[in-house]
Amino acid sequence: MSEGNGVNEDNANYCRDFDTVASEEQRWIEARRLAAGVDPEQPITGVAFSGGGIRSACFQLGILQGLSESGWLNKVDYLSSVSGGGYMAGCYQWLKHRGEGAHQLFSAPVLNWLRAHAAYLVSGKGVTNATLGAGILASSLFSLLVMLPILLAGFWVAGLPHSRFLWPAHWHLPGGEVIEGHSGYLLMLFASLACFGFYLLSIPTMALWRAGRRGDLTHLFAPRKFMGRLLELAIALALVGSLPMVAQLDDALLALAASENLAGLGKHLDYAIPFITGSLAIAKGRFNPKIAFLGLTLMLYGLAAFAYHLVFHIRVVDHPAFWAVFAFSLLLASLASVNRTSMHSYYLAQLAQAFFYTGKPEIDDMPLSDIAPETGAPLPLVNTTLSTLNSKRPLAHSRMGESFTLTPLYSGCPATGFARTADFQSGRLTLGEAITTSGAAVDPGTAQTSNRALSILLTLINFRLGFWVQHPRRAGDHFGRMPFWLIFKELFAKGMQENASSLHLSDGGHFENLGVYELLRRECPLIIASDAGADPNLQLSDLGLLLQRAHADFGCEVHLNTVNLLSAEQGLSADCFALGHIRYPSGRRGRLLYVKSVLTRQSSTQVICFSKVDPSFPNDGLINQFFDERHLDAYRELGRENIRMALKALESELAVRQHTHAETVESAQAV
Repeated sequence: MSEGNGVNEDNANYCRDFDTVASEEQRWIEARRLAAGVDPEQPITGVAFSGGGIRSACFQLGILQGLSESGWLNKVDYLSSVSGGGYMAGCYQWLKHRGEGAHQLFSAPVLNWLRAHAAYLVSGKGVTNATLGAGILASSLFSLLVMLPILLAGFWVAGLPHSRFLWPAHWHLPGGEVIEGHSGYLLMLFASLACFGFYLLSIPTMALWRAGRRGDLTHLFAPRKFMGRLLELAIALALVGSLPMVAQLDDALLALAASENLAGLGKHLDYAIPFITGSLAIAKGRFNPKIAFLGLTLMLYGLAAFAYHLVFHIRVVDHPAFWAVFAFSLLLASLASVNRTSMHSYYLAQLAQAFFYTGKPEIDDMPLSDIAPETGAPLPLVNTTLSTLNSKRPLAHSRMGESFTLTPLYSGCPATGFARTADFQSGRLTLGEAITTSGAAVDPGTAQTSNRALSILLTLINFRLGFWVQHPRRAGDHFGRMPFWLIFKELFAKGMQENASSLHLSDGGHFENLGVYELLRRECPLIIASDAGADPNLQLSDLGLLLQRAHADFGCEVHLNTVNLLSAEQGLSADCFALGHIRYPSGRRGRLLYVKSVLTRQSSTQVICFSKVDPSFPNDGLINQFFDERHLDAYRELGRENIRMALKALESELAVRQHTHAETVESAQAV
């Protein structure tokens, strides 16, 4: 294999380095400018739409409208989007692909359609809150149908009497006897004690070993890492191995209680106590992550105890029907698609119906690779996050995610390489799937759900919006469905890294929520960033994270004056934007216009009045994805007003710079 020119000669649909991607994007932009009648010498302009669900989509609608009215929309070469910003970016691309002009996006039929579908999760003919609830329930039940029999079979196998000498015939405990034939669980307890013993033994051993070492600091870290793993393993083995002990709570209560009814209740306390205690801990600790983690852990332990109860008390495995269901579960895990059996497919259908305007109650979509420069539309960069939970690269592992971009030309990231999108996923990746994946905010195994107990719970109930894709290097290979058994990777947090044959993608905001990161990678001379993230305290946390990662990953220096933006009195900022400068590592210079969804002293009466009606405006939480037309128009108008004010400042600076440049040229000529 030769990759000297960035192309894998064994696979013409795959390239390793970003330079090849950048070159093709440059040619795409040149063709777009020719079709749109844009000056080919004009500096490349990129617009970024942030995440924020329907709140961001409505604000970005106003941004598009303001760009169009100010004569800037036709100049945009890149349209980078994240999550909710992608809803409206996708809507714009959809209309341009259908041959509609920019004015069509702001026509009465399209705006009224968007108003009618502002509560997009439950909008559409025959779609109600019950439909959404039924979809969530169906996903959860399917997951339980596949996973529960397999997990129960695992509990049963662990209890087989493999070696009778490991388990005495009777262990006399208060109130009863541990059931004979649980060598697997006893072995886990013995292994737990052994791990803990090795942990204790490693303390003096490490001290003695360190005494003879000098000059090599590796030995300071490796033993501690080993000790930490030993302790984690000891705790995990003890929790699972103790299930037979916990299961005897019912017999203990039977011996202590005179009441038969109380003893009957005790039959369920072995799993109910940790589950109920965990639920109470979650309720009390919803604002305390440590207490919530403890509660979730107890809940999961209660579920494990319940599974043990089903296997060894109810004896479900003794019924032939169980093994028939088990075989059916294995078949489903191999044949069913992990992407189609989660809420991802429901989310996709609702987004496509709401934002891909057809004027009819039908749902349509299009291949992402079909977006062509001849429409004059900007090149879309749909930002997602590649899960790197198990990456061996330290920084990727600590971040738990990496930027993974989907475009009509290439899909991928530097860590995986890039596949031609026309051949990626056998060419079946659609615009709808791209923006749905970019908006997959609820998903186990991300930095936002790094709580392992929460991730396990979300996986078990199949409450997930993420998307599994083939590795870019496999582009052009026959691509079938992603089997459901991939969900076990999420459950056990294994195989989630950049070199796996199947990759897991989720919300782009899990890595960077403004959509500016990839524009900085491309060293855009002018970037207009629209931030519609909820930020009631004006902390600008998304902007801060972007600046940190841009400097750490690309060496970009961004100087931005946010004083007027942060100067707010009675909830009204002095400015809604900040204008700054970028210094790229190549020596190139750029400009960044940062526009924020804040109320200002110049905001219109319509916007101010709505803020009095809805005090959370313009910072509605992500949980509110059920807007009405007043919400949509308030955010749309705010976006329209803010971008117009920001563009005036940008145009003034550009005019001053052009005038200064002209004077410099004249002076040089005079000399």
